[in-house]
Amino acid sequence: MGIATFKIGSMEVEGTSVTNLISGTANVTHNVEDTNAIGESWRAGTVLGGQWDVSLECHYDPAAVMQASLVSDFVAGGNSCLLASVMLFTLTGSKAVTGSAIITNATITKAVGSTDKLSITLQGNGTVTYA
Repeated sequence: MGIATFKIGSMEVEGTSVTNLISGTANVTHNVEDTNAIGESWRAGTVLGGQWDVSLECHYDPAAVMQASLVSDFVAGGNSCLLASVMLFTLTGSKAVTGSAIITNATITKAVGSTDKLSITLQGNGTVTYA
């Protein structure tokens, strides 16, 4: 289930804003184990656990501190990909999704005649809060 797709808002990682944000999408899902007995006509289940992720797209600027940091951390791999604090805001001062995360993807797209873009995917690392 997608919680929100932000058109206006901001993103902070480790307390620093991600500049030139185009969009961010936060998804929270729960894994469900089927508990149906043979012959039951309606599906029943139990929640095993949840997971969450955030996808970001920005106008790429190699001089932007947080963009450069995210790409460098991803390329370094290992513990460099662990982020203690990720906050996605719908509007200034209004928290939407907060938690720690792991950088799982960083893609820089360069195309002739259009703005360079940076796409980042973060996998939640533990509990997420939504407020």
